[in-house]
Amino acid sequence: MAEDAKLLKIYTGQCQCGNVTFKAAGLSDIWYCHCTQCQHLTGHHIAAAGVAKKNFSYTGRVLWSAISKLSQAGHCAHCNSYLFWDKHESQNMSILAGNIDDTSGLVAKGHIFVSEKKDYFEITDGLPQYDTYPPEGTRET
Repeated sequence: MAEDAKLLKIYTGQCQCGNVTFKAAGLSDIWYCHCTQCQHLTGHHIAAAGVAKKNFSYTGRVLWSAISKLSQAGHCAHCNSYLFWDKHESQNMSILAGNIDDTSGLVAKGHIFVSEKKDYFEITDGLPQYDTYPPEGTRET
């Protein structure tokens, strides 16, 4: 991880079986994504925190699967836990929040891609909702 990451809080996590572990410095707060890509990957929406790729590292065998021409998903090669989402051209990536060991200090910021949300699910938590991304983006700087 980069030198400037030393000043940021370090979050750790792992897959279900523990064969993949990760460290991430300076996670952004959590967003709920309702896009069809996330629905197909998980069967529902996801909760994910963003991290600068330069502030992220992992150990263990991760299988990266193309999910579009622009992005890929990372899964544990052993237990197949879905762990990461990465847009190739971005300096940031997403970590699924359920895999983070201790989420203290992180809060849910809102819902993105609600225009693709399934009708069976009603959002009732009062958080902001956006048809795609919020105008300011999802990563706080």
